[in-house]
Amino acid sequence: MSHALASPSSAAMWLTCPASVTLTIGRPRPSSKYAKEGTAAHAIAESLLGGDMFPPDRMTVEGSEFLIGRDMLLHLRPYVDYIEGLRKQGFKVYTEHRVSLSISQGLVWGTADCIASRRGYLEIVDLKFGRGVPVSPDSAQLKIYALGALESLGGPPVGRVALTVIQPRLNAASQTVNMPVGDLLDWSEKELEPAVERLILQDTTEVAGPHCRWCVRQTECGAFAAKKSGLAADLFDDGVDLTTV
Repeated sequence: MSHALASPSSAAMWLTCPASVTLTIGRPRPSSKYAKEGTAAHAIAESLLGGDMFPPDRMTVEGSEFLIGRDMLLHLRPYVDYIEGLRKQGFKVYTEHRVSLSISQGLVWGTADCIASRRGYLEIVDLKFGRGVPVSPDSAQLKIYALGALESLGGPPVGRVALTVIQPRLNAASQTVNMPVGDLLDWSEKELEPAVERLILQDTTEVAGPHCRWCVRQTECGAFAAKKSGLAADLFDDGVDLTTV
């Protein structure tokens, strides 16, 4: 499976740390078992939305096999129902739709789970099948999908954008933020475009943060080592000034 050098799903990392992309070109980025399970769940959701009433009972993703049982199907129901609801409201729905950003010179592209449009209104719906930390819909990933959709779909001008996350194994209810398209374009100009420019210019600056947990350079990154060392020092600091002892 091919992956973008700067994928929307890893945007929280490369928006902050250009080295996470520029110093990892050509390196394999193995998927975790959770990511593989999510891939299987997305494929089954796509099949259900396409009208397949009898999905397979198992699926292999990158060498790992997953059972497609009652539990997965029940947890996919809120997402499938939400998309079907958009269709019934008259939205034109695009599922598993690939988008890219022309400003990125081929660096930034990805596949949006669902893009729905109707009369100047655009909604991005993202299925998060993980049961870990809750995911906010107000994320760089969904904003990039929205910007890519604005580029690829064309049609009447869009006035408002909705970003929706459905994380059914944590909460069956959808979580949505709405914004004027002007706010989305403002975010792109102030945050996204400068970050993309750094990648194009091969900036190798390392910036440590929570995103480091996902980076393949973690063990060799100077910024991460320094931050880790600083946290360890803070942990064992008892507040005594040794220079006065």
